[in-house]
Amino acid sequence: MITVENAVKEFKKVVKQPGLKGSVQALFKPGYEIVHAVSDISFEVNKGEIMGFIGPNGAGKSTMIKMLTGILYPTAGNITVAGYNPQKQRQQYVQHIGVVFGQRTQLWWDLPLSETFTVLKEIYRVEQKEFEQRMGYLTEGLDIAP
Repeated sequence: MITVENAVKEFKKVVKQPGLKGSVQALFKPGYEIVHAVSDISFEVNKGEIMGFIGPNGAGKSTMIKMLTGILYPTAGNITVAGYNPQKQRQQYVQHIGVVFGQRTQLWWDLPLSETFTVLKEIYRVEQKEFEQRMGYLTEGLDIAP
């Protein structure tokens, strides 16, 4: 279902020397430093398996998720999810996935939980029958019916 082969993500960061001289120099001749966010990661997740990323801040967890969703392109390596290349087939691919990041909620505080999911159902064009199945699964699995 998910295959990641030697995924690497590097960012180029401007390095500025302190003071006015450093600021001027950074404008005309900036220095760069390569930041290694993800370094040579490989793994597979089979259909039906559940996987999580655990690690300290700066370990590359969010960067890897963003590469899996097609938001970021890997500097090197190959990523395939459900037969799609997330970067090259992003428009078709994103219709089949959902991602929630812990710092950016999909919930509206002034709406009850059930109404929030109903709004999201419409936004993402989820069929009523599929919506009811998903809500039933989550309600039972998380024991949140009451």
